[in-house]
Amino acid sequence: MDERPNKEAGKLRSNFACGYDRAEAPPKLEEILSRVSVSDVIAFGATCSTYHQLSLSSSLWRRLCHRQATWTQQPSAAPPNDWRRTAILKYSQGLQMQRLGSGWSRTPQWCRSGGPSVSLAVVPPLALGYRRSLPTRDHLLLFDYRGTVFLLRNAATSSLRGHMTWRRASRHTVLCQNAKDFAVDPRSDNSFRQYIYVLVSRANSGAEAVPPSWPSTPGSAPPLTPPRCDCVEVYQQDTSQRVFRMTFHPSLTFIQLRLTGSEVNRVLLLLTDSGKVYSLSVNETLLNTPRSYTVQLALKKISISLPHLAIAQVHSSYSSILYLTGEGSVYLEVHSVGVYRQFIGTQQGYDPHDIHTPLPLSLPYKVVKCSLGLSHLCLLDDCGRVFMQGSNRYGQLGTGDKIDRGEPTEVVLSMTPVEVWCGLNHSLALLQGESGVKEVQGCGCGGGRRLPGCSKGSAVFIKLNIKPPVLPASCPPGLLSYQPPSLPSSHPPVLPSSQPPVLPASCPPVLPSSQPPVPRAARSLCASKDCLFLLCCHDIAEPPLFRCPPPVKEEDEEESEVARDERERLIWQLAQLRECESLRRKVDILRWAVQRHMTINPAHREFLVQALIAIRSVSDEPSSQS
Repeated sequence: MDERPNKEAGKLRSNFACGYDRAEAPPKLEEILSRVSVSDVIAFGATCSTYHQLSLSSSLWRRLCHRQATWTQQPSAAPPNDWRRTAILKYSQGLQMQRLGSGWSRTPQWCRSGGPSVSLAVVPPLALGYRRSLPTRDHLLLFDYRGTVFLLRNAATSSLRGHMTWRRASRHTVLCQNAKDFAVDPRSDNSFRQYIYVLVSRANSGAEAVPPSWPSTPGSAPPLTPPRCDCVEVYQQDTSQRVFRMTFHPSLTFIQLRLTGSEVNRVLLLLTDSGKVYSLSVNETLLNTPRSYTVQLALKKISISLPHLAIAQVHSSYSSILYLTGEGSVYLEVHSVGVYRQFIGTQQGYDPHDIHTPLPLSLPYKVVKCSLGLSHLCLLDDCGRVFMQGSNRYGQLGTGDKIDRGEPTEVVLSMTPVEVWCGLNHSLALLQGESGVKEVQGCGCGGGRRLPGCSKGSAVFIKLNIKPPVLPASCPPGLLSYQPPSLPSSHPPVLPSSQPPVLPASCPPVLPSSQPPVPRAARSLCASKDCLFLLCCHDIAEPPLFRCPPPVKEEDEEESEVARDERERLIWQLAQLRECESLRRKVDILRWAVQRHMTINPAHREFLVQALIAIRSVSDEPSSQS
């Protein structure tokens, strides 16, 4: 490991000990800071308020951006306030992959020899922070903050022992630029994901040019620029070639794209910036046909029947759609009677002639994040609470049983949730502790090693066996996981780094003892039949997702004397009740316990007493008749 950053850090600490402040900073102080890692700069800035202001210097972060770009493309011009965000996005990006059981057995033996069970995807040089990742049939898709969609390809590489090893995501190509969103087939089986739909913004060269919105130089005519319009471009995932393109009117601005339905009736869901949802249908079997035709764009029924609702997020499955409004309410749209029964628990209310009517989910909390599977869903409210609903045949709801839930049911987790992902018959949760350490928990079916370390499955969320990746010995020190020091809560947070990209395999691999299994910068997760993906990135511009939960009064560990006496009296009454053989005597004991020893609502107590009197009178009738 290169010791130069440590020496620079030691020199910086000595300057700090001499009593320098921001106004009396030595001329070379900023130069020294620009030569250490991003995590070290943030750690020094967290020591006190003076050095915190120094660590926010735009020129310092500009130097860090240019130093990080020495082995990549030079970063584009950015406002001064964005240099720090750009450097942290670039520093924390990464993708960790852990091989599962299903699907790997079909890989030839020559491709499997020497292959690690946990690996790191290659980092595209042009990437700036990872936002989303999705696996396809043969490749892996990455979407960054610049709006670039990257296609990571699998390839055979040489291992340390000279054998050929099949490595995932070891090659990268640029699929599309200026993208807003992308989507693939929502089914969990990647073999159905043959096409990639990308929502992009393009200049409409065929339309009449218009003046720009910004003021021009006085005395000069403003240049005319063609208006931009949104398009949906369809790419074939195996060849990366564009096979179809749909262009919309410039007055429509979309921000999200989702898919539902089958190949012959693929439905595209488009969310506008005003909160309206549109849909259109295409036939994927005709996409390779060299012809052009017109598709009809229609407003969804939720935007027609509830025009006052502004939709913020759209989530889709094969035969269901989940709408999340800006106010935090949730609506479910189900297109199949079987899936309707699994979600709601009954067929009553399902109209096969009106399948597009949204159903409101009763939850008295503001929902901020959702995940939708084939037959179950997960909701996260603004306090970090988790609610599950739907089929629970394999225990995928994490409620501790295998009973279906027709309404949102709260599930208590051991840590704060960051992301929850609903699979075919299992669920995964990325959790974070108070110290910033993260872990992955799962529940449901464990077949095919879907739940690493729990092959039999589980009906509750349990910690999964996530392994740390093996890093090369020559890995740069800034790319190793950063363990933040323990600081007071008044200091600004310390950013952990992500996992490093795959480096040349010429160096012997080592496993640092401080390397955490789950990266501290992990922000989302997903899985396929044969691999688990952890996406790493940290965006300082994102507001906190959850607000602080309301304070809860702590209960005394020791039970009060009054409660203990009441418990003992109730236990004694229960023993008397079990010893009685007469029904009349049992009713009398129970009525006495309700009247004297049970602290319940007076109305409830009166109801129970009167009900027991009625039961006692019925039990006395046979004895009087005899």
